[in-house]
Amino acid sequence: MPFLRVWEATGRAIDSNPSPVAVIAVGSVERHGDHLPLGTDTMVAHWVAERVAEELGAHLYPPIWFGSSKGLSSFRGTIDVDDLALASYVEAVLREIARSGYRICVVVNGHGGNSSIVRVVARRVAFSTGMAIAVVDWWRDVAQEARKKLFEAPGHAGEDETSAVLCIREDLVDMEAASSHSPRYIPRIAAYSPAIDSEIYPRALLGDATKASKEKGCRWLEAIVSDIVESVRELARNLGIEI
Repeated sequence: MPFLRVWEATGRAIDSNPSPVAVIAVGSVERHGDHLPLGTDTMVAHWVAERVAEELGAHLYPPIWFGSSKGLSSFRGTIDVDDLALASYVEAVLREIARSGYRICVVVNGHGGNSSIVRVVARRVAFSTGMAIAVVDWWRDVAQEARKKLFEAPGHAGEDETSAVLCIREDLVDMEAASSHSPRYIPRIAAYSPAIDSEIYPRALLGDATKASKEKGCRWLEAIVSDIVESVRELARNLGIEI
């Protein structure tokens, strides 16, 4: 099955090259320290989604750029979408993907603030439409062994995320502005507090971006794509779907 970017494909191409699998990324536009682009979460998630779609011969949909970014909303350039508005929009998009006849939709999420929202919506849509929906937080749900081996100081705009952007868009990274930050306290349980977020992200950074490298980022992303592809193929086999 051929891989297609649906926004570039003609109607004839879509009709004559069906695929049971759709792939879409969800990200955010928010501050990532002083050295990474504000679109980091969407750009990396979409890069992963595209590679996954290529491997699976799937149809790739354009990314959902904006997300829920309350913890970094005090920084200029961050776009924080209301949780209910984001949920409604993601649900509408997923329902339309299901209406187009796909059997599986892979959602590659690139932003932690979206995680709970996207998962609740995915479950709602899956059980009401019959389309299976796999949601992957690309940086924490897969390739964790590789992440532990490669990075000493990971985190938001830290060593791991900076390495990933160096791999896919080195031209957008300002390593001269890279820095590090280790907060005195990070909750071990889910805790929502603007005061805690301010303590953790005074510079919109967690970890040590100065340790990042393109080589480490590429090795990590390769493992991530491989892990997601194998997981989706396993899901399809168990659903009796040929891909």
